[in-house]
Amino acid sequence: MCQKSSLNIISKSAYGYVGYCNGCDRYNLVFENIFILLKEEEIRGLGAIVDVEYGTYIMEKPVGRGKTISFQTPLANTFFAFTACEYEEFKRMINESVLMLEVNEIINQK
Repeated sequence: MCQKSSLNIISKSAYGYVGYCNGCDRYNLVFENIFILLKEEEIRGLGAIVDVEYGTYIMEKPVGRGKTISFQTPLANTFFAFTACEYEEFKRMINESVLMLEVNEIINQK
């Protein structure tokens, strides 16, 4: 985590944000108590996973504060738990961020 540079917010919700830090060339994914630093290819990969809902499971018994959706991360034995509303916002933020990466790529090609 870079303390020296300002963060360019790409996507934001009541639950958190995705921002890009020029100083460390990483994307900050902050969602509730989740904080992850990602490279560009990692955030794109996360976007591909959430689009097809790979590793997403609905649990019969909620965990935490009524969280019934389990999202498997690429880390061994590491899952995120969401309510349905939280999961939709998580997907929206990730997809919006990937879309902005694609827009910037198109703009920079000219």
